[in-house]
Amino acid sequence: MDQFVTTWNQLLYIAGTLIRPIGGLALGVAAGWFAANTFLDADKEWQLKVAIFLGLLGAFVTLHIYSGAGTVGLFAIGVGVSAIVLGLRTTQSKKK
Repeated sequence: MDQFVTTWNQLLYIAGTLIRPIGGLALGVAAGWFAANTFLDADKEWQLKVAIFLGLLGAFVTLHIYSGAGTVGLFAIGVGVSAIVLGLRTTQSKKK
């Protein structure tokens, strides 16, 4: 029974190691989309834009402290990709 528990714990550790960066990517895409959408909206106050920027920076720092490098890297990739994609969509829609 002790060997089963050890094997089960190792399997859960491996699953967690694989799933955590995917969650970081999903969180990064959502946070990047939210931040880019707010920054591109001209009607928002500058205080809200500063608060969202500081919140995104705080998320990076917190993930760096409490999570692994893979999670932080995929979070950054998610934020960057979603901000670029949303920015390109907005620019293309303004040209039409």
